[in-house]
Amino acid sequence: MERFFTPVCLLGLLSACTAQIPNTLPTHPAIDSGSNRAQLSRGTAEGNHPTELHYGRYTLVSTEPTTEQRDLLAQIIDVSIPSSLSPSVQDALQYVLQRSGYSLCPDAAAVKVLFTRPLPAAHYRLGPIPLRRALQVLAGPAWQLKTDEVGRSVCFEPQKTGAGVTPIIPVSPHQSESRP
Repeated sequence: MERFFTPVCLLGLLSACTAQIPNTLPTHPAIDSGSNRAQLSRGTAEGNHPTELHYGRYTLVSTEPTTEQRDLLAQIIDVSIPSSLSPSVQDALQYVLQRSGYSLCPDAAAVKVLFTRPLPAAHYRLGPIPLRRALQVLAGPAWQLKTDEVGRSVCFEPQKTGAGVTPIIPVSPHQSESRP
């Protein structure tokens, strides 16, 4: 009988330890109803829109647009131009702009020199880099990036110097690399 009594007593003691304790903590319906539900938090921006939201118990999220959402050319890109394209500078610029929300301006006589050049090997891989800087790198220092925010297009024009436009001197393969 002692053998039977010991396990029964242990079961009784264990069941007493697991008895339900009434919940005396205050509850909050937004937290108790689901962890993915948003709860308004801290301050408000213009109007009555919250600047931050609580998602779940520990995640705080800003409701303000990011810099990249406000200025599309500030978005960080990381691209590899496919070498199978044998790309020109124009091809690379169009490739980089594909999902940016911007397009390349139509060909103008002044930029034909830039657009028809083959893409340098150093430019096949760009990033992580802001889109604006990547476009300028692809064009090079002789060209200035101009944007049309209304039409969301990017254009290039020759850099201006104190005496006017930067001269573009074609170099034939037989000429020396030194220029006057």
